[in-house]
Amino acid sequence: MITKTQLQRGNRWLLLLLLMAGSMAGYAQSECFTYEEGSNGTVITGLTGYGTGATSLTIPAAVTAVRSGAFASASPSLEALIVEGGNPAFESGLFGEITNTLTSIDMGDGMTVTNMIALLQSVGSFKEGTTIVADGFSGDSDASDDTWNAVTWTGVTSVTLPAELVAPTSYGSATVYGRFSISKEIISFCGSATFLDDGNSNMLFYVADKIADGRLHIQRVWYVAAGEGVLIHRSGSISGYADLKRDGDINDNTDRAKADKALYESNMLKGVTTATIIAATDGTHTNYVLKNGAFHPTSGGTIKANRAYLQLPSSARAETLAIEFPDEETEIKSLTPAPSPMEEGSGYYDLQGRKLDTKPTTKGIYINNGKKYIIR
Repeated sequence: MITKTQLQRGNRWLLLLLLMAGSMAGYAQSECFTYEEGSNGTVITGLTGYGTGATSLTIPAAVTAVRSGAFASASPSLEALIVEGGNPAFESGLFGEITNTLTSIDMGDGMTVTNMIALLQSVGSFKEGTTIVADGFSGDSDASDDTWNAVTWTGVTSVTLPAELVAPTSYGSATVYGRFSISKEIISFCGSATFLDDGNSNMLFYVADKIADGRLHIQRVWYVAAGEGVLIHRSGSISGYADLKRDGDINDNTDRAKADKALYESNMLKGVTTATIIAATDGTHTNYVLKNGAFHPTSGGTIKANRAYLQLPSSARAETLAIEFPDEETEIKSLTPAPSPMEEGSGYYDLQGRKLDTKPTTKGIYINNGKKYIIR
């Protein structure tokens, strides 16, 4: 028989549990972790009560490192791990015995390749259907392209990396996308993998095939070919990114592929995938670099990794070569814009850039107004 005192005590415990549940519903992500302050900054050492039951963990931008086993007590229902910003280093064995639980990993836009790979290796195995996104990276990509095959991609459905980091190596059964992100209206690019543009991005890709009336004539290509120099152009009123699917090669099975292969044969853009020193001239040819939307003769120097320069016969030398865009393709505002940034309330997108019909209600990570929108 339950006494009145026991009932009152039980009610107090129930009230306490309800208060705890209410407080956990509104916790700040920084309260999920235990920290230590060291010479290298703020380090995550473990999880608090808030974090042990979370379905989503966001690592604050101020964190510089995450200790081994820090997430060992994470809930088996943990679905998403987000790096809010910064460039935290991850030790091995991050999750201890708890693996194969995450379905979404967002590595932010400030991590080095080394730390991104360390995070993925520390997670271990991935739950079937996991999506992995890296918006960008800090530092040079020069010797980084071939390090992604150190990760075991079993269970991953989709991998999205900066295009310059996508290598033509195996990612298991995952569909791989290269993210092209530019802040200028036009840049040069050269990557180690081939991508196919399905026409749904807010960018256009070109090769340069001739000089006409003192201007550089360019033609659009649908394949961004590995090792080839291309120009990427976007509307001056649109910023953001485009994700193109990685392709094995430009084959001969379609008219589009045949046309692009022919265009690359006459391409005057020279691409580099590592930082490369070029001279002003080799005696018969003059080298040009892209600056402020036009090509200018270089006095010699280093071309950054994953960029392209223009090489012309010295007989065609000019002090400035403006770019002649095909008339029908200079306006690309009608193409589907990338999901970031967006006007407030203009829509929600999933991590693959697909626009949703309505405001999402299921658990997951979404993009709205250029920011992460998380439903737990």
